[in-house]
Formats: sequence, C-alpha cells, structure tokens
Amino acid sequence: MPINKVTATINLKHLRHNLLRVKELAPDCKVVSVIKANAYGHGLFFVAEALHESDSFAVARFEEALLLRRHLSNKKIDKTIFILEGVSSIEEYDQCLAQNMIPIIHCLEQFKNLLCFFNRQKLNKQSDHKLSYWLKVDTGMHRLGLLEDDFKFLLEQLKLLNPKYLPSGILSHFSCADEKENPFNHKQLIQFKRFCSELSGIEKRVEINKSMANSAAILAMPESYFDWVRPGIMLYGVSPFETAKEMRSGLDEQLKPVMTLSSELIAIQQLKKGDCIGYGAQWCCPEDMTIGVIAIGYGDGYPRHAEAGTPVLIQGIEVPLIGRVSMDMISVDLRALEKQSADINIGDKVILWGHGLPIEKISQKSGTIAYELLCQITQRVSFKYE
Repeated sequence: MPINKVTATINLKHLRHNLLRVKELAPDCKVVSVIKANAYGHGLFFVAEALHESDSFAVARFEEALLLRRHLSNKKIDKTIFILEGVSSIEEYDQCLAQNMIPIIHCLEQFKNLLCFFNRQKLNKQSDHKLSYWLKVDTGMHRLGLLEDDFKFLLEQLKLLNPKYLPSGILSHFSCADEKENPFNHKQLIQFKRFCSELSGIEKRVEINKSMANSAAILAMPESYFDWVRPGIMLYGVSPFETAKEMRSGLDEQLKPVMTLSSELIAIQQLKKGDCIGYGAQWCCPEDMTIGVIAIGYGDGYPRHAEAGTPVLIQGIEVPLIGRVSMDMISVDLRALEKQSADINIGDKVILWGHGLPIEKISQKSGTIAYELLCQITQRVSFKYE
C-alpha cells in the first residue's frame, strides 16, 4: 500500500519536554495531564504512554476514560483518570470505583445519582471501598459547575455523610486566562477561594485538594496553582496566548512543537501574468511566475478558510498560500524560493505547521485557534511517532 503523502509526525521527546516545563513552573504541584479529544488530535494511547510521569490524566467523557483505562492496564500504567464532564448513571459510578477513575460532580443531578450509589454501597456492605470524586464550581465561566446556591445545598448534604463519602477535591476553570491582563481572572480566583473557604468544615474531616490552573494560568498566574495544575494545550507545544494582540508561539513559552504536519509538492506550474488559480478564480498572477501544488486540503484537516498569504515551509523558506484551499490540494507562490536560487522539485517536502513553522501562525491566518487545527486532522492522514 503506498505511503500517504500527508503525515503528522508526533515528537514524543518534545511532549515529555513540555511536561517537564510544567513541573519546572509548578514544582510543588501535582500534574493532571489533559489528554481529551484523542490527546488534542495527537493520539490518545501514544501520548498517555509518553506522559506516564504525570500524576494523573484527564479526559472529557466517560467513554474516553474507559478506552484509556483499558490501554493503560495493558501497559501496566496505574494512573487515576479524571472525567471532566462527570458521569450520568449509578452504573457509571460503579465503573469509576472499579477502574480508578475520578468523576467530576458539576450539577445537583449528578450528586443525587452519587448519593444513590452510596446508598447502594451501604446496602451491599461495600462501604470500605471509597470512590474518589471532585466538585466543580462555577466561578464565572458559566458552562459547567455548581453555582453558589447549589453549592451551599450540596454542602449541607455533605455534612450528613460518612467521611468515606466526602469529595477528594474541588476545581474550577478560567474563562479568560489566555488574556493575561483581563481583570476577570482575578475575580474568578477570588470567587474560587470563596468556594474553598466554605469547605472549611468538610476539610476538618477529610483532605480536599484544589485545582484552578490551566495552561495559560500555569504560565502566567502562579497564584492560581493550589494543589494540582491541569496543563492541556501547552503539553503539545502550543502557546495558550495565541489570540493575544501580540501573538506568541509555544517557543516563546519555552515549549517545543509536538506535531509536525507535512506533505509534498506534486506539481510545479509556470503561469502567465493574469492567470487565475483555484476555485472562484480569486487569486490571479501579478506577473509571470512559478507556483507549486501541494497534496493537502480540507479533506486532510488543513483549514479551508486559510487566507492567501498563509505560510508553508519548503526547504526552510516560507512561501505563501495562493487561491482557495480545496479538498485535496493547495497552491503556493514559489517566487521566494526562486529568489534564493533553490532547486525546486516535485516531491519536495512541505511543512504545513510544526518544526520551523509555528502552528499559531496558521491558526491566526485561518481565523481560528491551534486547538481546532490539531483536533480536526482527518483519518486519511498518516501518523508517525518518534
């Protein structure tokens, strides 16, 4: 079977470097490595193995957790798995207990199911087996999390429980941490501390861990570290500050890119002034010029809305995208290579992002964020791990 021209090369050494960077920044904290959404498109199982020095892993959904647990068990890696969206049934709580998974409680409905699970444990005389779970509070994101009134109601219920059934931790999530100077970050931090202070009575009976810092907060808000930090995008070598007025890349944060997306030149065309390129004939040659056609398109996950001028890297030189992105191909202006007297050939390697070309440049030119680019790589792209 022929090798696919489009390849996503995943550098596992860089992944481990980025984890060490987290530990360097927050040396006194435990690390929950966030590997949801197939490890941000990098491959869940390979990434989990490479990040085995994490204290724990986090995924979004119960089904992801089951897949990850099965793989880790086969590899004899014993790490707890946080389920960030929690679970929705008593049976799923059973699975969490049996498979060392930590569900997050973010609403009263989940807590009611949890109480039913505890009651069934008592009836079955299984109370010696403790389920670890965390509470998620809403400090301003207004997505998932207990609001103040629900949290106070839940606290009253917790006071009635045996210490074996009390939560192991509390967490929340920043909504604007990628904007370093946004005052809402400080407001959320104050609100989180307020929630934590209300747990003081519970903490006399059991240790409650605390977690607030995501990638952006790990890099910019050491006051938010608490007991556990939750790196996500920074593990993959991407700056969480890419949307800032002054764009930053992972290299600016002493991170290394993990995914390099590459393809090759499949055609070189000599066009005349006025010749128009691609669907819609929106980009026309300003002079006689050489263009290249690259085997990649939105069918591979390259962003369809990448604008003219979006760079690709050929022989270490940036050349700009011209014309619309199609399903299988893009076209680029090769004049910059000719100015360098480069020997251009069909089959030359092209880097779309990664080594030598920060993905943040591509996302900015595409009106999106690097998270989306990483997660939308399609199944027809070959993955190579090194």
